[in-house]
Amino acid sequence: MNMPLILLYNLDTPKGAKIRRMCLPLGLRTRLVTPEEYGLPLGDLVDGAAPETPWTGETFGDEMLVLVNCTGLLLDRFLQGFRRNKIPAVYLKAVLTPTNRTWNSVALHGELVKERQAIAQGQGAHAGQTSGEEGN
Repeated sequence: MNMPLILLYNLDTPKGAKIRRMCLPLGLRTRLVTPEEYGLPLGDLVDGAAPETPWTGETFGDEMLVLVNCTGLLLDRFLQGFRRNKIPAVYLKAVLTPTNRTWNSVALHGELVKERQAIAQGQGAHAGQTSGEEGN
């Protein structure tokens, strides 16, 4: 399925409602991900799967976005929409990739937190990297 989609975490809030309204004219579907779904691989969430049993492991309270099939102009418009609509930033953001589509939400959250901390400290996100080796 190649339809653009935004997975929203911990955004069942007025801020999340603003984000969802902003997505409508862009043709972006949105999906609120609940903690009970955190154990599913991201690819399964994108495909609309529901867990057979609710996730009972670790959860997180940070807001997080996963952008699916959002490239080029659409991605730019989405990100610009935050400024235009005066929506505070969501600091943990990822694009769905062939690598991370097999990760669950908790694993992705952990990687994004490590990456954000490394950037704040001026270091590479992974052990042994320098800031010039990130490949981003």
